[in-house]
Amino acid sequence: MFSKLILLLVLITYCDGQYFIPNNHFGDMKQVFAWNQIGYNIDGVNYVKNEPLQKIVGGIFFAEEPEEDERFFIQYNNIPIGFEVYHDKVFITVPRRRYGIPSTLNYVDLKSSKSSSPLLKPYPDANSITNFVSVYRPRVDACERLWMVDTGLMEVPNNFVQKKRPQIIVYDLKYNKELLRYEIPSDVLDNGTTSGLTSITVDVTPSTCDDAYAYINDLARNGLIVFSLKQMDSWRFSHPSFVYDVGATDFIVARQTINWRDGIFSVALSDPDSTGKRTAYYHPLVSTQEFSVSNEVLKDKNADFGAGFKLEGVRGAFSQSGSHDFHSITQTLLYANVAQDAIMCWNTRAPLTSKNTVPVAQSHTKLVYISDLKIVGEDVWVLVNQIPTFIYSQFNITEPNFFVHKGNVRDLIKGTVCSKWN
Repeated sequence: MFSKLILLLVLITYCDGQYFIPNNHFGDMKQVFAWNQIGYNIDGVNYVKNEPLQKIVGGIFFAEEPEEDERFFIQYNNIPIGFEVYHDKVFITVPRRRYGIPSTLNYVDLKSSKSSSPLLKPYPDANSITNFVSVYRPRVDACERLWMVDTGLMEVPNNFVQKKRPQIIVYDLKYNKELLRYEIPSDVLDNGTTSGLTSITVDVTPSTCDDAYAYINDLARNGLIVFSLKQMDSWRFSHPSFVYDVGATDFIVARQTINWRDGIFSVALSDPDSTGKRTAYYHPLVSTQEFSVSNEVLKDKNADFGAGFKLEGVRGAFSQSGSHDFHSITQTLLYANVAQDAIMCWNTRAPLTSKNTVPVAQSHTKLVYISDLKIVGEDVWVLVNQIPTFIYSQFNITEPNFFVHKGNVRDLIKGTVCSKWN
C-alpha cells in the first residue's frame, strides 16, 4: 500500500493549484501540422511576414503607410481557432479578433501539401476575403455540406464593429458552391452581441438532407439558437444550464489563470435511434457538469426546455472543456479538456462521474488549450492554439504555437474505464 502511494505521488505533479498527469498516452496521437505562425497563399502570392505595402486583394485597398487597422496582414495576430476535416481538405478558421487577418475561412489540402506548416488558402477562393467577416468552428454534415456561422463582427478589443448581420452559411463541398445565407433575426439573438456564436452542430441524416437542423451556441448570452432548413426559421432557448458555473472559474492554462465567464460552448449528438431521436449533450466551457436534452425538444420552437433537459452528472475537478464530439461505435464522448491539457473520455453507457471520465491523451506542450475537437470516422482530430498565451502573455515565435493532431479513438481509450463498457 505504501509503495503504491509513493508511485502515485511520483506520477502526479501539483502545479499552480492543479494536478497534472505527465504526458499521459500522447504517443497514441499523431501530429499532422505545427505552425510557429500562420501564413497564407492567396492567388499564388505568399504572405509569410507583416505586409505594410500598398495592396489590392479581393477589392480591399491598403494604404502605403497604413495605420494598424488598415494593414492587410499582421502575422502575429493570426490565431487559428476552428477547423473541420473533409476528405483531403482540412478547413482552418481565423476569426477576426484583431487587425491584420486577411482571410477567416481557409483550407489546407492534405494531398498536395508537402509542408508540416502549410500556408492557408482562402475557401473557396480569394473572394472569401470579403465574403466572410469572422467564422469560428465550421462543421461538415452527413450530406457533404459545410455549415458555419459568420458572426459579422470585428472583435478587436475596445473597438467591436458589426460589419454585417450574423449569418448561417452553407456550402456544397462537392462543387464548392454556396447554397444558403440566412440572416439570424435580432429577436433570436436576444438583441445582443454576436461574439458568442462560436460553434455550430448539424442534425441531419443522408436521407433527410432537406430537413436539417442546426444548433448554435451563444456563450456570451447563455442561449442556444436552433435553425430549421426546411422551415427557414430560427428560434432561441434560454436555460440556467447554459450559464457558466461560478465554482469552476479560475483554472490554469498555459500558466495563466482563466477567469472567463463563457456559457454553453458545444453540442454533441448521439446517433439517431429507429425513430430518428437523438440525445444532444452540451455544457458551458466554464463548468464541470454535462447536460443533455432530446433533439425532439430542440426541434420544437414551442417546447418547454426546462421540462426536457437532464443533468447527466459531474465530470470531476479540472474537467473544464470546450468542444466535444460523439464516437458512434464505442458510444463515447471525447472532450477538449482545456484545464488539463488533455483529451478526456466518457462512455455514455456508464453513469457520468469523476471515476468514469479520464484523460486519454495529455501533453503540457502539444495540447495546451485545445480550441476545437472533431471525430471523423474512427479518428479524433484536435486543433491546439494556446490562446491564453496570446491574450495574457506572448508567443515564442521561434517554436511551434499551433497544432493539428489526430488519433484513433479506440486506441486512445483502450485500457481505460471508457473501454470496459464496450
